[in-house]
Amino acid sequence: MRKKAVRAAADDVPSPPAAPSTLVESVVFDEYAIRACLHVHKRTCTYTHPPGRKVYQRGAHIIWEVDGADAKLYAQNLCLFGKLFMDHKTVFYDVSPFVFYILTDATSQFDHVLGFFSKEKVSYDDYNLAVIIVFPPYQRKGYGTLLMEYSYYLSRCANVVGTPERPLSELGLKGYIAFWSAHLVRTLQKAYTPEGADIRAILAGTSTTLATPQRPIVKRRRAQRGWAGEERAEVAQPPPALAADVPWPTHTTLARLATAAGLR
Repeated sequence: MRKKAVRAAADDVPSPPAAPSTLVESVVFDEYAIRACLHVHKRTCTYTHPPGRKVYQRGAHIIWEVDGADAKLYAQNLCLFGKLFMDHKTVFYDVSPFVFYILTDATSQFDHVLGFFSKEKVSYDDYNLAVIIVFPPYQRKGYGTLLMEYSYYLSRCANVVGTPERPLSELGLKGYIAFWSAHLVRTLQKAYTPEGADIRAILAGTSTTLATPQRPIVKRRRAQRGWAGEERAEVAQPPPALAADVPWPTHTTLARLATAAGLR
């Protein structure tokens, strides 16, 4: 009788409430619901490419420049979608101070977004890139290198020293180390050639500017098919090497090497 009373008293003691969970372990997507929503969206949306201007095209790969102030909703949705694949960035809903460069793979009916990077319109630290991401299905195909190269191209056009925004994420640091290393190696390889006298001069510290290479003369005509059109390049004869007697420097600095590579 006493054991039953103790058991009944123990059953009357309320159990402590379970601690609320603050972490989401997994997210489940309903494939059929997503397809239905996409089908409804396609019936009302008439856009076939990002709402901006085309600034680069090679084959089916196109880079679109989208102003965050002009396409605010599109830029916000792009940031929210990119945040799904990044855990080190915060969402900033005021996208007006940013410009987005979106890489797409074009077909005859639609431009599929592969990745993008954003940069500030006015950066007092000469940042040429704020956020870069290539979506998971298209990674390890060289698209990140293309976006990095274009960010440095924008810096050269503005005649400023370009650099990505710090601190870099773990994946961003790996990508930029590979990108910078490849540029430095190609610069050193070119310095050993007879046409690399100007690079040797920069490495030796006797020159502060890198001569602009002679670009090929490209004639374009309207193509019957394809995206880039038919290109017939007539390469002009290269100019004679400048200061061909410039010797290989016995020592140099990383800053000079970065200048010769066009990275600063």
